[in-house]
Amino acid sequence: MAKSVKKVDKTSHLMLHRTGRKDVHKGIDVIVKGEGVRVFDQDGNSYIDLEAGGTRPVHVGYGRKELAQAGYDQMCQMAYFTPMGFANVPAVKLADRLAEITPAGIERFIFECDGSEAVETAMKLAKHYHYYRGDQGRFKIVSRRGAYHGVNGIGVRALGIVMPMRQLMEPLAPGSAFIESPYCYRCPHNLSYPACDMACARELSRIIEFEGPEQISMFIGEPIQQGFGAYKPPAEYWPLIREICDQYGILLVIDEVICGFGRTGRMFATEHFDVQPDIMTMAKGLTSGYVPLGAVGCSDQVLEPIEVLNHLHTYGNHPVACAVGLRNLEILETENLVENSEKMGRYFLDGLKTLEHHPSVGEVRGTGLWLAIDFTINKKSRASFPLENLMSIISRAKQKGILVKTMGMALEFAPPLIIKKEEIDEAVLVLDACITEEEKAMGLSK
Repeated sequence: MAKSVKKVDKTSHLMLHRTGRKDVHKGIDVIVKGEGVRVFDQDGNSYIDLEAGGTRPVHVGYGRKELAQAGYDQMCQMAYFTPMGFANVPAVKLADRLAEITPAGIERFIFECDGSEAVETAMKLAKHYHYYRGDQGRFKIVSRRGAYHGVNGIGVRALGIVMPMRQLMEPLAPGSAFIESPYCYRCPHNLSYPACDMACARELSRIIEFEGPEQISMFIGEPIQQGFGAYKPPAEYWPLIREICDQYGILLVIDEVICGFGRTGRMFATEHFDVQPDIMTMAKGLTSGYVPLGAVGCSDQVLEPIEVLNHLHTYGNHPVACAVGLRNLEILETENLVENSEKMGRYFLDGLKTLEHHPSVGEVRGTGLWLAIDFTINKKSRASFPLENLMSIISRAKQKGILVKTMGMALEFAPPLIIKKEEIDEAVLVLDACITEEEKAMGLSK
């Protein structure tokens, strides 16, 4: 591949999201092409992308001309019209299709530009529901420490991760409360499952009583949580959360932005649990990242009391994005990619478990093609693993042609759902080598 561009550095006019000045001064690679599960940089280097575009949306893989064609055809037919007072054909069809594949009871849909907007719209929808029912005092949201629900406006109120994107924007709008997450490997309550009696879920009742039940609008959570690295809670967690929400008249919002559309080996991760959401957010895999699109689905019960949804985004219900979303769902179905996620996920998990002999590998886990290795410097105490060493493993992997990322003290893996066994085998061999090298540098192994 011919070299056509240079790395982005301090001379570039482009600003990058969440990228430090020091990294920019060193030079940031430019990804110029994608094909299947591989991407290529400005120098022609090839990488297996184990993060499906970094933020995990590329479910059907790179280079799908049929998705480009769907967008092109719709642009030629009708590129745009307002989502207020009018509808368009792709948005109507996509809403109908989502009603067929989402959990029973989720029947009505609105389309936004991404997951952050979807979460914010879900919060507005919950507020509308309570307002029109005469519960104008219900404005607070409950989230979880370790949660990530985007960074837009009121949506950042649910950001449960201690990081600059929250701290720099404080003071935030009031009305946020947090409970601990179900992170059994390093339980925040210093308990052990199952003797814990799901203290992390039962904490919701305590925080509701403390904040005032008449002021709580909704509880939001990812069915499988990204903040600690693809962490799936015990089976009884979500039914218990649902029970508590019902007890206090609180809406349950399930954030499927990452989990949805096959990532966990099911169309939606809620299918792994016996739980029914009131509102559901979606994005990423909805278009496989080919165009921006997020969605919010809700039950008829939530929508029924609302006379007017006082909400407007210029690019809401966008016809081109919805057309691409429809075609993307067809690919997921006709190529059995949800089933492939479950099958290849089990294969990938088995491969990662062969790395458990390493002294730094604390826990290997995964659901479908969303997996993680949780690292530690002491397997018995599960002591924290230094971030700089995790970043070093990531750097080593990149040099060997594998792109991975960190979540908490874990390396996270979320490749396109089209990945094959031979690509997984290659990735596991590279990871084995990288961990061995880093442990030797740390003095954890001989």
